[in-house]
Amino acid sequence: MLSAGVKRELTWIITFIWALLFIGWLIECFIGPAIVFVVFYIGRQLWSTYKFEQWMKGEGEVNHPPVSGFWSEVSYQVSKKQRALEKHADLYLYKSEQFKAASMLIPSAIVSLDSENHIEWFNDPSKKILGLRRLDVGRRIEGILRQPEFLRYLQTELFENTIKLSLQHGRIYEIRVIEYFEDHKLIIAQDITELYQLAQIRRDFVANASHELRTPLTVLHGYLELMQEMADEPTWQQPLEHMHNQTVRMRTIIEDLLTLSTMEADSITAEIQSVDVPAILKRLQPEVAQLTDGRHHFEFEIDEGLKIQGYQEPLKSLFMNLLSNAVRYSPDGGKIVVKWQRTRKGASFSVKDQGIGVSAEHIPRLTERFYRVDKDRSRVTGGTGLGLAIVKHVLEKHDSRLQIKSNYGRGSTFSCTFPLNRISE
Repeated sequence: MLSAGVKRELTWIITFIWALLFIGWLIECFIGPAIVFVVFYIGRQLWSTYKFEQWMKGEGEVNHPPVSGFWSEVSYQVSKKQRALEKHADLYLYKSEQFKAASMLIPSAIVSLDSENHIEWFNDPSKKILGLRRLDVGRRIEGILRQPEFLRYLQTELFENTIKLSLQHGRIYEIRVIEYFEDHKLIIAQDITELYQLAQIRRDFVANASHELRTPLTVLHGYLELMQEMADEPTWQQPLEHMHNQTVRMRTIIEDLLTLSTMEADSITAEIQSVDVPAILKRLQPEVAQLTDGRHHFEFEIDEGLKIQGYQEPLKSLFMNLLSNAVRYSPDGGKIVVKWQRTRKGASFSVKDQGIGVSAEHIPRLTERFYRVDKDRSRVTGGTGLGLAIVKHVLEKHDSRLQIKSNYGRGSTFSCTFPLNRISE
């Protein structure tokens, strides 16, 4: 279908040609009128082009240039598109202003950053919480919030996690970064002081209770071992063995609780050092072999020269928990593949098994303490329910997070990636 402008142009051409033919017939000469037509038509198109360009530069009429035919239709369509874009821009600006106005009513600090981390705007609570001023618009956020934890968090770009900072007047704030619209970012600082204090009370209680329970449990465990050695009656052997196994399990739970409390309380006293992960994995292989007792087949793919900056003992606990977890939930004869390798994003560790797998609805809660997918099976396998919680907190100490891919009945893959700035050269 021809547009209205093209139709008008064709109508004008045909009408003009008929008029020239009539004039040529009257004067019995068609060459002159034809030359006049060509010159006039070219001149008309050049004039319309000139007026259209002037209008596009903003020097012409308001709505569209005073041209006709095809160029009139083009100018009309351009003007129509321009009005639509202006309307869309006005709507976007209105929504943006609405969002900014709403953010002013939110008690949390909200700061918008561009792709280079320059401050674009912030709400009123940011002045009190982060100490921002209107003059800070356009400055890089790194020059204002200089806490090492925040700078490290911003550099890693692992914004799925959050960090906690002590800011104004000793209040505790949870910092979250959200990416949106072409690498722009929102920094949200929420006051969690009361929640943090309640969690601290809970952590202190668990740590203190675990410490107090460890001593009497050690005494009880020792006497049970002595009674097992001295018991002559066969009828007592099985009850004593059951009690002994339960004390071992309780000691394991207490040790895991103490480890987890240490992680949560930020009380790791060791300094960050270069950790030889390949050496740790080699030392763990005999322990894992003893745990599986030859019932599983292990494949280790290890980059021998790949080390990271971190805490050695917590990392050892992380690797052992993931390996033992794969053993407990894999059937006899299953293959377990362990990989430690360099990737584009950093240093990657993964454990892939052929176990029972986990349904999708359970995956988000696997790192919760004492969470059980199958309580009956957990009692049989001997897990404490704290292993993945410990893994989660160790990874948070190393700017990483646990990734779980699993299909029920087809196995699971537990993996994590330490960022590039953690790799030790």
